[in-house]
Amino acid sequence: MAEKKKANAKTGAAKKETAAKKKTASKKTDVKKTTAKKESVKKVDAKNERKVVDAYEIKRQKEKKQNKLVKWFNNLTLEQVIIGGVIIIAILLIVLIGVSTKNTKTKDGDDIVVQVDGKTITANDLYEELKKQSGQSVAINLIDDYILNKEYETTSEMEESAESTIETYKNTYGDSYEQFLEYNGISDDNELKELLIKNSKLTSATEDYIKDNLTEKEMKEYYENNIVGDISAKHILISYEEDEDLSDEENEAKKEEAKAKAEEVIEKLKNGEDFSALVKEYSDDEGTKENGGDLGYFNTGDMVEAFETAAYALDVNEYTTEPVETEYGYHIIMKTGQKDKPSYKKSKDTIKEKLVEEKKEEDSTISVKAMIALREEYNIKIKDKTIKSDYNSYIKEATTTTTTTTSAE
Repeated sequence: MAEKKKANAKTGAAKKETAAKKKTASKKTDVKKTTAKKESVKKVDAKNERKVVDAYEIKRQKEKKQNKLVKWFNNLTLEQVIIGGVIIIAILLIVLIGVSTKNTKTKDGDDIVVQVDGKTITANDLYEELKKQSGQSVAINLIDDYILNKEYETTSEMEESAESTIETYKNTYGDSYEQFLEYNGISDDNELKELLIKNSKLTSATEDYIKDNLTEKEMKEYYENNIVGDISAKHILISYEEDEDLSDEENEAKKEEAKAKAEEVIEKLKNGEDFSALVKEYSDDEGTKENGGDLGYFNTGDMVEAFETAAYALDVNEYTTEPVETEYGYHIIMKTGQKDKPSYKKSKDTIKEKLVEEKKEEDSTISVKAMIALREEYNIKIKDKTIKSDYNSYIKEATTTTTTTTSAE
């Protein structure tokens, strides 16, 4: 796993270097990000960081507040963590109901937790009931905390991302923010930050799991079928916006008017008029209007799907003879350049990133599988029969597509 962390560190450094290069070249490619009112053909990022706070996350323990305590926790074995979690729940419940055992014991030597109407509930009774109700989920949470903290250090990027998300939640919920926390069972910002950081680590674990299980065969197949060379293009945008104050018929009329205008531009191109001149006269893309509509070079995934599909289908110096509709309006596109397909070796990192995203979208249980695999690496052994049985049932129900049978020894 140390090698994995070093690889992650190198990947992080490479990403930072790539980001720096992209920033230097931003003036050249700025139009990719600014179309139709400065952002008309940049693909809408529907994959914003998913920072979901779910029930699974909410049950985790508070972050240890003293370095000494943190070091002690990290040195615990998995069995100690599991047993300790169930014991902690029992202690908390006793405190909540305001019961003091006062070392009172039954004839058999069991501690008495509470007596009511002649009924005696012992510490062993309480433990067994708690174990039945939540032992397996508590054990999984504790195990996963232990493993994720061992595998992935908390980075400044994780903390900054969590803090940024919290600010977004505050801006979104406003005066209802405290109710949002309460509804999700979260006590304060610190606990929410913990959950978001853990979610980042879980995402890293999931992506590493996918990469580790990619085969050379599927990577080469992806290369043959999906990797293409960069192309360059320029465009004319005829935009339209729906007006909430207008009827559906009136908005449809505006849309048809924009399409007719785009068709008029195409007729002028067919009659030999200059593309760049028509850009200045007709285009609503203020970000590219002054440079002839030039979008620079781009690849698949950089533009909205309809736009890039039409652009890639063109020959160099050919333009679309029908308006291309996107969410930003109607485009007339001219392909201006085509680069060769990069080699498989140079494409491997890109292929991995693409396949990781595809598999995350295709398989909703992929994170579950990733954690199952990590637990196996740590040779998890659950001694308690009830928790062991619940855990194995959880795995079976959570991921019916897992190819290898996983069971705790």
